[in-house]
Amino acid sequence: MSSDLDLCEDYYSRGRPIVKAKIVVVNPETLRQTTIQKDLWIDTGFDGGIHVAQSHEADIAMIGVNLLSGTLGVAGGRTETTHRCLAYLQQIGDFELPMPGIEAELIFHGSAPHGLLGLDILKHWIVRFDGPNEFFKITSSSAQRQR
Repeated sequence: MSSDLDLCEDYYSRGRPIVKAKIVVVNPETLRQTTIQKDLWIDTGFDGGIHVAQSHEADIAMIGVNLLSGTLGVAGGRTETTHRCLAYLQQIGDFELPMPGIEAELIFHGSAPHGLLGLDILKHWIVRFDGPNEFFKITSSSAQRQR
């Protein structure tokens, strides 16, 4: 008897495992918040939480959240300066996560139309890839939900 909860499953888009996500950033001082709805590429080579284009920094500035500066190792071994803040992943595919969502570092960098969903989020689930059929499935086991 399986106690896995299916969170999301879909075929690859543009040859990649991409999932729709809702990310919320809250200003803890004023409780103002903003929501970013974005297609995220499931990237097992990205150690971080969530990565989106720099253009989303304007949304964060509007609610008064001060972004932290940092660096990010990118392909080719280069290090680039980025901005980041705390965020919550509240929805993946059509599945709404229990409030407040999964806390993650949100990194702003580059201009790609899709974002990245990295290992810091993926560690919460079981992700199965079927490369030849270009299909993926994300599940949560009962043991993971009890943690």
